[in-house]
Amino acid sequence: MGLAAAVLPAAESSRPRIGLVLGGGGARGLAHIGVLKALEDARVPIDCIVGTSIGALVAGGYAAGRTPEELIAESEKANWDDLLSSNLPRQSLSFRQKELDRVGNVPIELGLRDDGTIAFPRAAIGTQKVEYFLRELTYGGTVNNFNQLATPYRAIATDLETGEMVVLHDGDIVSAMRASMAVPGVFPPVPLEGQTLVDGGLSRNMGVDVARKLCADVVIAVDVASPPLKSSEIDNLFSVADQYTRLMILQNQRPQIASLRPGRDVLITPDLDKLSSSDFAKVKQLIERGEAAAQLQLPELERYALPAPAYRKWSLARQAKQLVPKPINEIQVAQLDYVNPDVLKGALDIAPGKPLDNAAFNDRLTKTYARGDFSQLDYELLDTSNGQLFRLTPVEKSWGPNYLNLGLALSTDFDTDNRYSLAARYRRTWINDLGGEWSSLLRLGDHTQFSTEFYQPLQLDGYAFVAPYFSIENQPVDIWLEGSKVAQYRYRKERAGLDVGSGYGKYGEVRLGFAFNDYRGARDIGFVPEDSSGDPADGDTGIRNGLENFGQKDWGVRLRIYYDQLDSLAFPTEGVLFNAQMYQSFGGQSDQGDFDTYSQASATLVKGFKLGDFGGHVKLHGVVQRGGGDNDVNDVQWLGGFMNLSSYGYQEIIGDSMAYGRVALYHPLSFLVPDSKVYVGGALEVGQLFDAVEESQDSLHTSVTAFVGMDTFLGPFYVAGAYGDNKKARFYVMLGNPY
Repeated sequence: MGLAAAVLPAAESSRPRIGLVLGGGGARGLAHIGVLKALEDARVPIDCIVGTSIGALVAGGYAAGRTPEELIAESEKANWDDLLSSNLPRQSLSFRQKELDRVGNVPIELGLRDDGTIAFPRAAIGTQKVEYFLRELTYGGTVNNFNQLATPYRAIATDLETGEMVVLHDGDIVSAMRASMAVPGVFPPVPLEGQTLVDGGLSRNMGVDVARKLCADVVIAVDVASPPLKSSEIDNLFSVADQYTRLMILQNQRPQIASLRPGRDVLITPDLDKLSSSDFAKVKQLIERGEAAAQLQLPELERYALPAPAYRKWSLARQAKQLVPKPINEIQVAQLDYVNPDVLKGALDIAPGKPLDNAAFNDRLTKTYARGDFSQLDYELLDTSNGQLFRLTPVEKSWGPNYLNLGLALSTDFDTDNRYSLAARYRRTWINDLGGEWSSLLRLGDHTQFSTEFYQPLQLDGYAFVAPYFSIENQPVDIWLEGSKVAQYRYRKERAGLDVGSGYGKYGEVRLGFAFNDYRGARDIGFVPEDSSGDPADGDTGIRNGLENFGQKDWGVRLRIYYDQLDSLAFPTEGVLFNAQMYQSFGGQSDQGDFDTYSQASATLVKGFKLGDFGGHVKLHGVVQRGGGDNDVNDVQWLGGFMNLSSYGYQEIIGDSMAYGRVALYHPLSFLVPDSKVYVGGALEVGQLFDAVEESQDSLHTSVTAFVGMDTFLGPFYVAGAYGDNKKARFYVMLGNPY
């Protein structure tokens, strides 16, 4: 033991310095972690490490002091599908952001300039959640120069303006990692030191020359790049674009591989076969392939292995330089163009003189991000002589502050009902420093609608606001008798009012205000049969009395209480949605004669739940009206249509007041499509209309529905069938909600 200890320093100083080069390749780069594990098992020391794209992520974690075992644990517990998505959990979104969800918009947000031109986002996926992951991976620490890390480190990026390689060697390590993996068009570019940086694979997918310049006498390079597609696989626009990217990367990588010296440098090429750059869900398999590939190279690698005592000493020295968070002694915030900087105050509640509490800070940052004003909330941690400089760089949406969202919905019951809806929603945000917002919705189809509202907070947090609004809707209302359509009315509603209210962040809001309503109806086709006395069959007024035209105006006070913490509108598994509205008219006039004041109350409750492997929800909905006399023609209620007593035709049962409830269960078809959003399920529905048009329908009805559903990019898609107490089966194909 004494002789070995005496010889160890001389042996260690005389060995060649080894540089590890980790190439880019998307998810395939998770194989790098397996290579690191095999090198550790073989006692091969790494003196410096260079990474590109996903290689920069793995290399950065290792350089910060993570062991291969820790990298395996972190990568396996990561929810990669969630990390590589811009979408936050629905429950964390602000209430006003959830309103976009309820309209059924496609999740593509465009910008609309004042000159009418359309602006597009600079990237398909934000990296807000990726940044949280990288901060955890690097312990929330930093150094002045990457040579000071546990393993000296370089990340390779590309200058988007010039196309030149940029080797990142100092500053914030997470920013360097993000820049190296910022695939153009997929992830947002990273501005650093006056340059706009994107994925390093465009200029140097494998930085062998960078490793030699950094430290390497010997280079161990790991190639995980996707091979070129075969001609038979290039059969559409997307595969052509994919091949172009693959070839471009291979072109800059080949000279680097050619520079490796046989008998000295080592090239490791994991057998990744059909594993693609997007197979993040196969992390275990990828790591195993990397480890196996490195083990095949052991005859070449073992010449660089250290004796166990020397490797232990080397490893302990590396662990001693593991990154640690330092006290925050200075805070800087970049300037904003249109968002009031005071919205950042909650996120910047940072205690000076103490290390940043990453978990608590990320929670606060997420709340600010959920407002929807920013594409990124980046921050840097820069080393100072006695702590860290915290620099927050809020990135306002480059396509804002005026937004356009589009929506599409289609449905058929293969019988009498075929509907479509095209929707566009325009929002003009930050009209003033308090966050005034003008929002308008246009819907075309069987149901046409135009609505507009000016939402003016009286405080920046929205705890108090005023909101004048106007809306006009025009839709058909079908009259059914004995299971058949006999008439159709064109029913129009106009509303205007002024609300005062209070908002509660992501939870909901309360509104109270004056409202004016104008209801109009005109019969388009058909007739309402008369009974033996010559009166309209089973009806008395408005739509129900066979009039060609009718109308009513009234005014009063409306109260709305809305709470929304559902995790999904289409297939909820947790959370609650509650919406209650009450209206009391104080006056009005009717085209049919005397007007009597009336009151109306409605409530909707949806509760998501889990039952073993099943998800499900309970929905209760009711509308009660009192007063109004015999001549009222205000809001018409109906049952019928998908998930509204599905065995009945759309609007088959019409009345003034109603009660409806359902219980639905659904199970993901994960055995067919792993981690998919495809469900098979069913629902039991019950409902009753009171004072129904057809008197025989004024009773409790039931329906049983079975469906296959999918939560798609365009909205929920269903193929369904239903059977009920009307002894009829009805089938549906539906995308979104055209009603």
